[in-house]
Amino acid sequence: MMRSVRRFFDSLHGIKKYLFFVVLILICIVALCLGIYAQFFYKYSDTDAFMIGINIGSQKNAEEIDALKSNFNSLFTNNLIGENENPGIERAKTENNNLVFTTYNLVNEDENYYSVNAQIPFLNIESEKAKEINSEIKSEFYDIANNVMRRTEGHTIYTVSYASFINKDIISIAIKSSLKEEGKSEKLCVRTYNYSMSEERLLPLKDLIKLKETTVDKVQNTINNDIKIAYNNARIIAEEFGNLYERDLSSDIYKVENTSTFFLTQDGYVYIVYAYGNNDYTNEMDVIIF
Repeated sequence: MMRSVRRFFDSLHGIKKYLFFVVLILICIVALCLGIYAQFFYKYSDTDAFMIGINIGSQKNAEEIDALKSNFNSLFTNNLIGENENPGIERAKTENNNLVFTTYNLVNEDENYYSVNAQIPFLNIESEKAKEINSEIKSEFYDIANNVMRRTEGHTIYTVSYASFINKDIISIAIKSSLKEEGKSEKLCVRTYNYSMSEERLLPLKDLIKLKETTVDKVQNTINNDIKIAYNNARIIAEEFGNLYERDLSSDIYKVENTSTFFLTQDGYVYIVYAYGNNDYTNEMDVIIF
């Protein structure tokens, strides 16, 4: 290979040599210009199949990651964060151009029986998968809110809020709900959806791991270490203040392939959420970030 390259350069003489370097320089300039245009000016870059990729975020140290975890609840602003201009995407509801918006804002109270404050999102994309997602969200949150508002026994508090982000081709939605029924512990749930606009499908965690340019093994190690720390901290707190939710370190729920609750922020961080209230009456949860 090297000999062939050397013979090629040796064959260049006079005007041919100058022309070769001029063409090479022009190619480099064109490539640079195309890169700048695609990065900053190409308005279809979010949905162009050849432009798929994400902002993977900067590397943060342990203290910075802990700060992100502490601010987890502040992410749920009921707004879409990130670039919202995607002219190549057909909207399901043209009266609202946002790709995610609040479709139901349920605020109602009966001092004897219930208090409901639910902001429920809608994925504003015309596709079969988006319709499935919206149907599931409605069943999971809107229908429950309506059922709570029909109760005539006990007192129930139900709240719903959401966070949504666009990162290049991916829209992520995280919905957090809290159900507090009289005589029962608070049930805190989190549901997430990570939708590829170009492929019209939900992305598994392994896809985000690949897009983040890391490996399943590294993420699994992060999960294992963080859950073990949470387990030990819970044991310490329980010794002083009483029983808390105890994690099963051997459970398969912590395996990457079984992890279904996660989302990608606009600045390139993946949040994995183990909300134990998804299955039990508890408000305990663990958040892992990479």
